[in-house]
Amino acid sequence: MNPTIAESLPVISLVMVGYFLKRIHVIRSEDGPLLSRLILTVTLPAVIFLSVSRADVDPLSLGLLALFSFLISLSLRLLSGRLTTWLKLEPSIAGVIILGSMVMNLGTFLFPVIQTVYGQEGASRLAAFDIGNSFMASGYGFYIASCYGDKSPCGVANSFKKVAALPILWAVILGLIVNLTGIVLPEFLVKVLSPVSAANTPLAMIALGVFVNFKFPRWKLMALTVFLRMGIGFLLGQAIVLLFNLQGLDRVIVTMGSAVPIGMVPLVYASSEGLDTEFAAACISLSIIVGVIVTPLLLLTL
Repeated sequence: MNPTIAESLPVISLVMVGYFLKRIHVIRSEDGPLLSRLILTVTLPAVIFLSVSRADVDPLSLGLLALFSFLISLSLRLLSGRLTTWLKLEPSIAGVIILGSMVMNLGTFLFPVIQTVYGQEGASRLAAFDIGNSFMASGYGFYIASCYGDKSPCGVANSFKKVAALPILWAVILGLIVNLTGIVLPEFLVKVLSPVSAANTPLAMIALGVFVNFKFPRWKLMALTVFLRMGIGFLLGQAIVLLFNLQGLDRVIVTMGSAVPIGMVPLVYASSEGLDTEFAAACISLSIIVGVIVTPLLLLTL
């Protein structure tokens, strides 16, 4: 078996462990959002901070990776916006399709795979790639949700607050400061953060399994959303790889990152801003199922 596949399959298989635990009622569907918040605010920032602070980083390269994910997300937002307008969809569905196409599930889906296969160098580059995605997801994504939903006024002030409060953004910034200044982390801090970061991989993949559901309402629109996020997203990623002649880990990150499933943000904002939560959950579930199949195949090509 290909060594990369051999390393990644056990990690990806944890998704099915999460689904099985839900089926036997060890974990409930309602626990999914809580697990996601724990990952995105605690374990994932620990992974990012330790990886960036220890990695051999080039600030310009990391900045370009952040720009690439931003451009992919923005392009998908514009395309999905045009499509939903042309299809004359109701706002509660259109908002989910737009958010689903532009938000990449890097934190809970791809980080565990990249960290397992490529170590801290890969994780640090993925952290940079996630900055652009997180800006679009948490900041502009909230703006989109408030405009298409019926619970909050449509404005930009809250969007900036969302971006400024992103734990992963501060984890990257602090990690870069430590790395570039040569600060030696206290041993106590490393001993606290190391087991927290180690918990990210199993926790993230099991959490994804909790969201898996085989009920697919409005499956044509669901398929469209997943195709935009993973199919068109992959093509946009390949265009960037070719245009900038990316090689090595940068090529891996852009290729893999552009084709990941839908992130959890659409479900969170669907609930808080009055979009269609059932449709959002179903889109995320379908994209995770596709991602579990597609990810090992992509790894074979890299």
